[in-house]
Amino acid sequence: MHCRRLFAFRPGLLSAAARVVALALLAAGAFAGCAAPGDRPVHNLLLITLDTTRADALGFGGHPRATSPQLDSLATAPGSTVFERAIAQAAVTPVSHASIFTGLEPYHHGLRVLHGLSHNRLGAEQTTLAELWAAAGGVCGAFVSAYPTTGAFGFEQGFDRFDADFPGADGSGLVSKNGVVNTGSAQRGARETTDAAIDWLRKVAPRAGRRPVFAWVHYFDPHDTAVVPPQEELHALLNGPFRPRSRSRADLLRAVYECETYYMDGQIGRLLAALRELGLADNTMIVVVADHGEGLGDHGWWSHGILYQEQIRVPLVVHLPAAKNPAADGGTAGGGTADGGDVDPKTVVPRISAQVRTIDILPTILDACRVGAEPRPALDGISLLPAMRDGVVTPPRRAYSESVNLLTYGRPDDAAQIDAKDDKLYSLVRADGLKLIYHQLRPEKSQLYDLNTDPRETRNLAAERPAELATMIAELEALNALSDIMPGQTPSDAEHIKKLRSLGYVE
Repeated sequence: MHCRRLFAFRPGLLSAAARVVALALLAAGAFAGCAAPGDRPVHNLLLITLDTTRADALGFGGHPRATSPQLDSLATAPGSTVFERAIAQAAVTPVSHASIFTGLEPYHHGLRVLHGLSHNRLGAEQTTLAELWAAAGGVCGAFVSAYPTTGAFGFEQGFDRFDADFPGADGSGLVSKNGVVNTGSAQRGARETTDAAIDWLRKVAPRAGRRPVFAWVHYFDPHDTAVVPPQEELHALLNGPFRPRSRSRADLLRAVYECETYYMDGQIGRLLAALRELGLADNTMIVVVADHGEGLGDHGWWSHGILYQEQIRVPLVVHLPAAKNPAADGGTAGGGTADGGDVDPKTVVPRISAQVRTIDILPTILDACRVGAEPRPALDGISLLPAMRDGVVTPPRRAYSESVNLLTYGRPDDAAQIDAKDDKLYSLVRADGLKLIYHQLRPEKSQLYDLNTDPRETRNLAAERPAELATMIAELEALNALSDIMPGQTPSDAEHIKKLRSLGYVE
């Protein structure tokens, strides 16, 4: 039964009367997993999340090499929109995925760290996309490729099938006692994950007309070199289309990153081919998004966990299918928008350059697939369907991102170096391109960039434009997003700090 936690009301967002009405409807079973056929999603859904994949690592994102022919084909297919400036809400995997699945900023959903004794799991009180889908009468399957997306972080909520079949799925050894991150063998390659997803789709496809299907498939290949394409294939790629640009170890690793991206793309091609083979392609909405990017040496940082654009700007493709699910009554082939209009997949805007956020994905799916009755859970994201129809993102989106863990990352390009993240970071990117990166422990190191004139963030304007810096810091502080989390802190410690702040003892 998937009735539990279907609506997680945040204080102040609904009146007492509205909450009473909503709870009465829940008690009556209006939204429970016994939805009538007309309440069911009008499309099936495939959500593909790409771990550690920069927006510019893919062909449709501007990469000069053919790293993603399958995704490029999807991105240019009728019904697809590429969002060129999509911002992830975190630069680490669990936090970013939690925002994708809840439509909430991290400071609202509460999963804020990869490693710690508190705030490291999505709470049971939160409502996920899988729970909403199941409550609308659909069936849900998840196929993940690494420990940071497992049930240890709360991501199993709502799924009928949650597949995380790889060594080290319990997370042992992921982060050492001194905070060094090493996913190591706690992962699997794209082929194994794709095999599991296709096997499940073959089993559920005959029933898809009665129970619309939602499949989440997560790929981890570009994250590191612990799992690479089969050696013979990797050798051919490195001596062919992805030959390193120099003999340096850094360029070899960048080439391996391209090979892993290409291999992952090929497995996504297998997955999309299976949809066609099973007769699901014409009525399946497809969303492809990365959780965050990767430094690859930019800004002197190799991996991820900080908040420059190469780490928080992610690829995002939304594809609307031509047909609706036969289980749905009424509606049109396209999705219904929040303003009551419909979106014709044949005429969607192919590319949108205005800024959007990954928290906008959940409301977009709910609108396009017509999932769930009102009232919906309180969301921070706003549907992108009107933008796909009209080409204009309204209202303009300010993007928030964070990275509040204090962690140390190894440098695969130089074993003598480390990337030590010793501050809690927050960014705001305004729709006009002005960007703040705020350092909570060392505010004097905070940064201000104008992405319109300096897209690579090479010129910190904090000293030149102090009034604008102060304004953006005030905007950040008004969100109540700054975190008290520190290494070794327990939930009890966090509660003590909260109480001391209320009494004026803690700033």
